[in-house]
Amino acid sequence: MSFLAELKRRNVYRVCAMYLVAGWLILQILDVVGPIMELPESVAKFVLLILAIGFPVALIMAWVFELTPGGLVRDGSDNAPEYAPGQRHKIDYFIFGTLVVALAWFAWQHDWSAGGPVTETGEIRSLVVLPLDNLMNDESQAYFVEGMHDALITELSRISALRVISRTSANHYRDTGLSLPDIANELSVDAVVEGSVLRSGDTVRINVKLIDARDEQHLWSEQLDRSLGNILQLYTEVTRNITEQIQVTLSESEQAHLAATQTVNAESYDRFLRSMSMCDRWSQQSMLRGIEQLRELIAEDPDNARAHAALALCLQYAAFFDFVVNQDISEEALNAADEAVRLAPDLTLAQVAKGGTYWYLDFNAGTALQALEKALEINPGDTRALIH
Repeated sequence: MSFLAELKRRNVYRVCAMYLVAGWLILQILDVVGPIMELPESVAKFVLLILAIGFPVALIMAWVFELTPGGLVRDGSDNAPEYAPGQRHKIDYFIFGTLVVALAWFAWQHDWSAGGPVTETGEIRSLVVLPLDNLMNDESQAYFVEGMHDALITELSRISALRVISRTSANHYRDTGLSLPDIANELSVDAVVEGSVLRSGDTVRINVKLIDARDEQHLWSEQLDRSLGNILQLYTEVTRNITEQIQVTLSESEQAHLAATQTVNAESYDRFLRSMSMCDRWSQQSMLRGIEQLRELIAEDPDNARAHAALALCLQYAAFFDFVVNQDISEEALNAADEAVRLAPDLTLAQVAKGGTYWYLDFNAGTALQALEKALEINPGDTRALIH
């Protein structure tokens, strides 16, 4: 029997595929959970190192032992239980099918142009918005600064000609000691946006800097003061200034969006940001408190589309983690998502909420995909829409 045939007989190929799939799943989960739990970057590197060390060990174990329905047994043992006819093939289909999905996901996510000349010299078509500094020295206002950071990324992501790094990836570089060129190199971006937030009552001040990370040249900086009721204008103004500086071509719909005047109720918007922050922490106590606050906000402001969308999403997340019973909240979540879309059909968060709730709570794939497609049509770079 040839060596390759012996590898197949001893299931080494199967174990290799299983290990790669399991390792990929572990790293994907860590990439999502790490920023939420504020784990240091060293944790991901340590897990990757352990997985790399464990790989040859797993192959050796596969050579010496045989994986059977009854567990691990010494290869060649007469007492080794056999798989039922066809069972082995089903396992193979599952393993290699999952591996194909993992490779396809990697190929879709990977920036194949990284390391190559993706833009003309000096041209900027990709950037990261680093976490904003909280100048209030008040941790109770952290939710507000995080909300502004998320909103800026969302606004910039609406520009189809610009690739913007997600908030999850950007948060990895909070309090990092890396230089801007190193950060840009790791993320394969041309520029970095830095900023700080200072809030006094209903007045918000943001200092923003656009930096060409390749040579650390400051391209633009500005200090903007706006009332909280006009904060949406602040986001669009920053986005408009950045696109003008890097000379990005905007579509007619993008120009119209950046030129539109939008206002919000200051108190309601503040409560929306606070509640969303609680829901995004993904702990049971915090999430349930966020749900209650959103219910209270909707009772007082029933035309608040953002609050309806946030409630639908938060209920969906709570059901996913078994913090609530699906049957108890599914009708409320679906109604909230529908109301959010009715009130603001062009609000990305509303379409994402509808897509998520109809997919996970109602198992209605058609309606869910239609809403998510609409969300990506409005904002091609929206992280929540891409994840759902």
